[in-house]
Amino acid sequence: MSRFVRAYWLICLCPLLTGCANIGPYRAAISSEDVNERILGVIAAGEARDRGAVPLLVDRLEDEDEAVRFFAIVALERITGKRFGYDYAKESRERAASVAQWRAYIRRGDHLTARDQSFAEDAQKRTVGRPGTEM
Repeated sequence: MSRFVRAYWLICLCPLLTGCANIGPYRAAISSEDVNERILGVIAAGEARDRGAVPLLVDRLEDEDEAVRFFAIVALERITGKRFGYDYAKESRERAASVAQWRAYIRRGDHLTARDQSFAEDAQKRTVGRPGTEM
């Protein structure tokens, strides 16, 4: 089974296996020695839009496993709306500049203060047309 097929099944099982709403277990899983646990933790952090997990996810951008790197950038983009030109499939030296940008983003604390535009747009769509929500 390829890594991506395995990862697909992990995505499907994530809510059942990790209790995605519980922050503690998935944050620990992000740094696990087991690749499958890392993938589950990364996916759960992205689904929870957990800004506090951003530094852990940035560490996973340098993971030896390509699937972990893929899901880490997907989670980071979901949480922050940013990619900084990161491409999970490139060699580590080619990813280094993007990872450096992510680390600077964290040092500035931008990951804690920035607003996710797509999340705000989703929230607006949910309230438009509901009685009592018109301005």
